[in-house]
Amino acid sequence: MIPRFATLFAGVWLMFASEILSYGDPAAANDRIFGPIGASLAFVAIWEVVRPLRWGTLPVGLWLIAAPFALSYPTTSSVVSSVIAGAVMAVSAFLGSDIGHKHGGGWSTLLPNRDVPPGPDQVGA
Repeated sequence: MIPRFATLFAGVWLMFASEILSYGDPAAANDRIFGPIGASLAFVAIWEVVRPLRWGTLPVGLWLIAAPFALSYPTTSSVVSSVIAGAVMAVSAFLGSDIGHKHGGGWSTLLPNRDVPPGPDQVGA
C-alpha cells in the first residue's frame, strides 16, 4: 500500500509543481495531464480487487522520465521534478502487489451445491 501512496503523492505533486517551482509550458501542461492520471491509477489500485491497475502507472512514469528530453523542458527544476515523480511511479508499479484475499469466485459462489445440467455438447458423452 505504501507504493500506491507514494505514487499518489507524486501525482498530486505534479499538479502543483509548476506553480511552486515557477515553470511554464510544455512542462506545466504535461505535468497537469499526467500527474492526475498517475494519481488516479494509484488511488484506485489501493484496493486489492483492482490492484492490477497499478501497472498503468508504469507507462505514465516512463513518459514522465522521457518527457523532459522529448519536449525540451525549460528549467532544471521542471526536469528534476518530472524525472523523480516518473521514477516513483514506474518503480512503484513493481512493488506492493501482495493480495491478501481472493475476491469473487464466479458463478460457483452464487449457486453453491447445485448440479449444473450438461450442456448440448456434453449430452451423450
